[in-house]
Amino acid sequence: MQVWTDKFPLLGQAYELKEHFFNIYEAESIDEAYKLYENWLSNVPKELMSYFEDLIKSMNNWEEEIFNYFDSPITNAYTESLNRLIKTMNHVGRGYSFEALRAKILFTQSYRKVKKKKKFKEVEVTFGKMLPDQFPNWELIGYEWVYEEIYGADFSTLTKAMEKGSF
Repeated sequence: MQVWTDKFPLLGQAYELKEHFFNIYEAESIDEAYKLYENWLSNVPKELMSYFEDLIKSMNNWEEEIFNYFDSPITNAYTESLNRLIKTMNHVGRGYSFEALRAKILFTQSYRKVKKKKKFKEVEVTFGKMLPDQFPNWELIGYEWVYEEIYGADFSTLTKAMEKGSF
């Protein structure tokens, strides 16, 4: 790398700018991220501006969405990866529409990753233990909350199913 950057200093500057841009995502707050981006933008020399033009345009067009990441660090990576997998299956398969493939992946029980959480469930409650003198054998049905959280299709499961041809 040193040989190339010594021979082509502008290439070295472009590389450094790229690395400094990635540092923006290490910011701990939205204000810090804005400051890092503004600093980065002010350090892009005119000779390299055309090479970073698409990135700068995207940052301007999607500023709110991009910088909201620092308030809620959640990305769209899962959705994009899933869509890519569905498109690959669409190219490999026959006659399925993208929508049909997406529905099959998202709603097939065996492909979904589920974490048990609370949902409303019937349980037996014995009051005899609480008030033995007054209600020695009195039992009552009660309810409690037990949730189930669904995380969507698990990629490893989808990949294995695709490799087996079980779609």
